[in-house]
Amino acid sequence: MPFLGLAAQTVGNEPARESASAEIIKVSETMSHDAMYWVLRGVEHNFSVQIGRMEIENSQDRVNISLGAFAARATTSARFNKSERAQNRQQFFATNSIAPIFEEEVASLQMSIEDRYAYGTRVALTTSTNRIENTTNQTAINPSTFTGPRYFPEYQTTTQLQVVQPLLKNRGTRVNMAATDLARTEVLGAEFELRSEFEKVIAQILIAYAETEFGIANLRVKEDAVKLADGLIAENRRRVEEGMMSPIDVTQAEARRAEAQEEVVGARTFLAERRNRLLELTGADYVFGAEVRIGSSAAGILEVPVAERLVLAREMLKTNPIYLAALTRAEAEGIRVAYAKNQLLPQLDLEATIGYNGLQDSFTSSYDDFGNRSTPDWSVGLVFSMPLDRSADRAQVSVAKRVQRQALLTAKQTEIQLLVLLDNSVREVESAQERIGFVKESVRLAEEALVAEEKRLVSGLTTSYNVLNQQRDLSFARTRALAAEVELFRAVTQLYVVMGSLSQELNFEVTTTSHVAMVAE
Repeated sequence: MPFLGLAAQTVGNEPARESASAEIIKVSETMSHDAMYWVLRGVEHNFSVQIGRMEIENSQDRVNISLGAFAARATTSARFNKSERAQNRQQFFATNSIAPIFEEEVASLQMSIEDRYAYGTRVALTTSTNRIENTTNQTAINPSTFTGPRYFPEYQTTTQLQVVQPLLKNRGTRVNMAATDLARTEVLGAEFELRSEFEKVIAQILIAYAETEFGIANLRVKEDAVKLADGLIAENRRRVEEGMMSPIDVTQAEARRAEAQEEVVGARTFLAERRNRLLELTGADYVFGAEVRIGSSAAGILEVPVAERLVLAREMLKTNPIYLAALTRAEAEGIRVAYAKNQLLPQLDLEATIGYNGLQDSFTSSYDDFGNRSTPDWSVGLVFSMPLDRSADRAQVSVAKRVQRQALLTAKQTEIQLLVLLDNSVREVESAQERIGFVKESVRLAEEALVAEEKRLVSGLTTSYNVLNQQRDLSFARTRALAAEVELFRAVTQLYVVMGSLSQELNFEVTTTSHVAMVAE
């Protein structure tokens, strides 16, 4: 696409070659230096890109939040309890005295570490000590029977390991890791969304850059048309003075110059709008009258794809971030369906405990008393529970399946829409290429017609009015030629956006970090 070389001139001051905090860490030398500057600047300042990056960080934090459910938890509790109650018969014989009131003070200390695993297993290690003073252990030993309390105060200690394993509901990694898997799909989806935003931002900047080049070249075309009109006015005035023309020929030439000057004003306005568009896409703030540099041409940045539609379609379905995001959402809904189905199962847990207990007159000796046990305390059992009304759980499964179906249909709809866009984009590229051939021919013919008409004017075989028409036709043809080149560039850029490979075509490696290092391949 050679046209843009016409606009390879400096407008304004040299832009500062600042480093950009962006997601592009590898840059190809095939991209022009000035276009590269604007792309990097745009990626750095674009608000949509910044919002997308924050969403990725939020999704990554949600992954860590979901993994917090599997973090070990330590619990410590300390309590003191004092009670008074009437003694029953058993307590009366235990104390061997008549004491209408049974008094007890218990100081408790308990510590536990609990952990949960991805398969659903819950493990808890608990140790507790109770310091007990009551009417019973305060009773003096009977010297005749040697009966009475063994310890005062009593330190009653227990250490126990408990394991709970779900057998039906909440069993397995798929259901227990569902929240984490969903959070990870959100990260992937956010990355695809950001990648899509990158593709659009880069495309918008490149198109704005190319249109600005077009504006510069078109302004030159219109200014050249003014110069042609000025030259014809001077020539007609000379001929009028020589009696070879009438004053109306000068008037017609002056009218054409006014028309050409009007076109210059329009071209300047268009160029200013394109510059502002470039600043809008690439700046964090807007400054009135800011200078814009358009130096090296955008020509040659993108090659026109030559592969057949089916080949392009297969590549598109592998790389288009919008389609990949739709597939990711469908995958996430599959996780929700599996979780909802698991929640339909009744709760059946296998519970097992093993531990030791001790009783002594001090804290440390109560733990030492564990060694006096020949076997540990243990238990094993099953705990079953099930709600009598399962309509809510069944409705949840139905909703999850329906939402999954919606996600799959959305993915299919996205696929069809993208295939249609791809076909239309390829047709636009082909049409632009075909149009360029015709418009180049029209420029050549207009140039030849103007030269021929000027020769006829010198020979007196035509009028200056016809020459003016030929000048106007040449100016319009050159503008159409420039516009056709821009349309081809836009069509090719949009085609790569549809395919989701614009950054790849430019050899940009897009990541989600906030640092950029520019490396030329």
